Amino acid sequence: SVVIVLFLVFIIATIREFNAMSSAKFVEEKEGGPRAEMLRMIAKLFTDDRLGELTKENLNIAVKNALEDLSLKDSAVPDNDNRDI
Repeated sequence: SVVIVLFLVFIIATIREFNAMSSAKFVEEKEGGPRAEMLRMIAKLFTDDRLGELTKENLNIAVKNALEDLSLKDSAVPDNDNRDI
């Protein structure tokens, strides 16, 4: 009997939430933070028409190398290591 009452409360709460979600319009916000800003900056570099193809290729290589270095540093740190880096 208690389980049935809790189940009914769950069903009613779920229906109310779905009704509230269906009536409210979802507004997508622009992603923020340092990672998003870095990706926007890199995208602006590659879409800039003032840069030549050779410069863009050099930037592409530099970004790839930097990302590879970061991924190597992340994989070199053990998960059970609790020291501050």
